[in-house]
Amino acid sequence: MNCPSYERVTDAYLSGEIESSEWQSHLESCPNCTAKLRSESDFDLIIRHAVNEERLQTRQLEAHVRAAIRKSRTPWHFPLSHGPMLVKLRYGIAATVVLGTLVLATFGYAKGRMDRTAACVDAADDHQEEVISKAPRKWKSNLKDVESLSKRMVGDPSIPERIAPAGYHLIGARVCILHNKNYMHIDYSDGNNEISLFVRHLDSGNGLTRVLAWFASDGEMVERVETFSVGSTQKRDVALVLVSSSPIPDVQKLVEQAANRL
Repeated sequence: MNCPSYERVTDAYLSGEIESSEWQSHLESCPNCTAKLRSESDFDLIIRHAVNEERLQTRQLEAHVRAAIRKSRTPWHFPLSHGPMLVKLRYGIAATVVLGTLVLATFGYAKGRMDRTAACVDAADDHQEEVISKAPRKWKSNLKDVESLSKRMVGDPSIPERIAPAGYHLIGARVCILHNKNYMHIDYSDGNNEISLFVRHLDSGNGLTRVLAWFASDGEMVERVETFSVGSTQKRDVALVLVSSSPIPDVQKLVEQAANRL
């Protein structure tokens, strides 16, 4: 972006500076910063919707935890002569285990959902800027170069051709950043329309990150971001995001097909 204030829009929005007269005056004269601010506001709405509308089904998880506790009687079995205090202690610890597991499950699911939504918003921005608006970027268009990039980013040089939707051919690929993570941005065209596929190899993370990842949703998810349908999924240690101007049902099918080829 040519505007020197573009990168400050997010920080200014979060800190409340965006309401100042200086910022308001700048926004009236800068379409790029105005568009980014609108995207940040839409992102807030998406996050609130993801947290408020998605409900983690915890009954089955709780049933499994309680069943495991009932089966593990040896370390928790106390003679009746020890009195009711030990019985209360046993069930108190069991309740703590159940509650802790449910808290981790809920937090892990919500965090996973928010991370994927944030990546989808950034992917829509990149598609608009780099594919639709044709911003000057360095793309790798030679197949060997694209395969080499795929090997480095995902660990498999064949992925760009393997996940190409039927009727689409590869235009180019480059590295981009979605939600603070490096992705390979792959541009495909069917002669009339272009779509973007973003892929990366999932991080192993630290101990807590791995635990939270157990509860994160990894199925296909498609949502509307401004004028685009954006789908995402995670399969075989690969995260995938697809951006298209097609209707949501069509993008749902494209995401499922790409996931099956990973």
